[in-house]
Amino acid sequence: MKKVFIGIAIITVLIIVFLIYNHKQLPTKEDVFKITKNWSPATEEVYFVRKIDGDWLTIFRNMHSIMIARLEQNWLGYWEIKDDLGYESTLISTYYPPLEDEEFNWSAGSKAGIRSYYFGQIINPTIKRIEVETKKDFYEDALIISYEESRFFFVKSDGEMVMPVNIRGYSETGELIHSTIKPIKKDKSN
Repeated sequence: MKKVFIGIAIITVLIIVFLIYNHKQLPTKEDVFKITKNWSPATEEVYFVRKIDGDWLTIFRNMHSIMIARLEQNWLGYWEIKDDLGYESTLISTYYPPLEDEEFNWSAGSKAGIRSYYFGQIINPTIKRIEVETKKDFYEDALIISYEESRFFFVKSDGEMVMPVNIRGYSETGELIHSTIKPIKKDKSN
């Protein structure tokens, strides 16, 4: 009976040590490849894994799209990709490869009306700042994320997505380079 009790105690301690060890592990690019190994098409590159505003985020791509996803640990301490509703899903994605004559490519979406996401890749190297209209006539500066030669922007906003989506790219001096909504030119004859 004593051996059974000691065996149970040792197994319990090993399980606790395993769980503590797993929960202390930070996510890595290898975790993203493991999580998406059965996705089709396959993940070809993981740009980064970083903690931003309290969430672990990753940007990765396959042959058709670039995605941004939130990583969270399950009860065993293994990392998973989860959306706002707890499903295995990315937050948002945009197409890949970008067209050469574009200033930036982008995508926007809303999850159950509680949160909106704006994400894209900056193609034009003179664009240094991106702002997104997240509420009527209210603009937020996007987070610019650089990885080697690639640059991305990302905005997470509470509430419904504003339509039409208005994303603007500015130069270092503040000159408007590109807007998803073309400015209306006023007729000078009136």
